Amino acid sequence: EAASTAEVDEKLYSRQLYVMGHEAQRRMMASRALLIGLSGLGAEVAKNCILAGISSITLCDPTAPNSYDLGGNFYLTEDDVGKGEGEGGGRAEL
Repeated sequence: EAASTAEVDEKLYSRQLYVMGHEAQRRMMASRALLIGLSGLGAEVAKNCILAGISSITLCDPTAPNSYDLGGNFYLTEDDVGKGEGEGGGRAEL
């Protein structure tokens, strides 16, 4: 199984290894997640999952971003405002 044989970068994940251990970090590295809702909190959760070493995360927001969202979601740019309108929002896989 890939989760049990994956090599963990001890320099990169030293803080997590101290708390969780190697086996939990290997499982994190083999995990995938879906995050629905990209308000400021959702963007922060996505960032923390990515930094923790999750294998893949899919971001989905049922609402189109507006100018207010630019202040709380650092993944958005001004070009993203209004995109996905009428389509039920957007989705990105990281």
